[in-house]
Amino acid sequence: MFGTQLDPRKHYIRALFISDLHLGSRFARAGEVLRLLQTHEPEMLYLVGDILDARVLQRHWYWPPIYNAILNRLAELATSGTQIFYAPGNHDTFLRDVHLKPGPLEIQDSFMHECLDGQRLSVLHGDQFDDVESHAKWLSHAGSLAYESLIAADRGVNRVLTKARIPNVRFSRFLKQSTKKIVQHISGFEQKLVDHVTELECDGLICGHVHLPTQQMIGDGLLYVNLGDWIENTTALVEGLDGRLELIDFEALPSSALSAGNERESLPLSPTAAQLASDFFAGWLGAAA
Repeated sequence: MFGTQLDPRKHYIRALFISDLHLGSRFARAGEVLRLLQTHEPEMLYLVGDILDARVLQRHWYWPPIYNAILNRLAELATSGTQIFYAPGNHDTFLRDVHLKPGPLEIQDSFMHECLDGQRLSVLHGDQFDDVESHAKWLSHAGSLAYESLIAADRGVNRVLTKARIPNVRFSRFLKQSTKKIVQHISGFEQKLVDHVTELECDGLICGHVHLPTQQMIGDGLLYVNLGDWIENTTALVEGLDGRLELIDFEALPSSALSAGNERESLPLSPTAAQLASDFFAGWLGAAA
């Protein structure tokens, strides 16, 4: 898909996988998301759930100008030939009932990605393996509210610590990860992953949901990648043009320091981006009707 005029500032890759952006939350790291998308040119882009945070947006609408810039960049990628696959999660679950006309975006509960070396990897959000989501949604909603409050407290405390030149603390990250590990243990999360991959007769699984960036082998030589998130982390999975899979921490890369432009500048949506927004929110309005 790439032409002869390659931009030396960009990474040309086979596939990019990201999850748990939580756009709608005031704590989403939208600037880093936009810079990631601006500095990578994937043949395939997988949005692996909780890209939009409908739980937060339903409580209080928050849509800063940079979100339009993200939609415009997604539209730009689609127009240039990138295939975009969206596997919804528990915070944007309304999209699971959306049936789109043929266009730049494909939405399904899960996808099967075939790597350059022939490996077949199941791609889905991962809430399907979480017993809290399956049997106690009220607890999941309460947890989301508590998490937002913890992040707000963290950011307030860290502003004071930064001024005092004291290292920052991340209570919200510690509690989130500790809670998720407990839930995974109780739910038998890892065994459910193994069972899912075994049933599909594929080579591994890529998911999000638990906000714990991981790339490891589980079971009998099966690949498990958790994509992390874009609240506490800035992690994504990249498949290079050579087929190598790498879980990256974008914040640690030199390209993360590149300017994403004026994040407060209000930009109109391109026609393709407007169609993407229409697809997203038509599904939401349909679910609310």
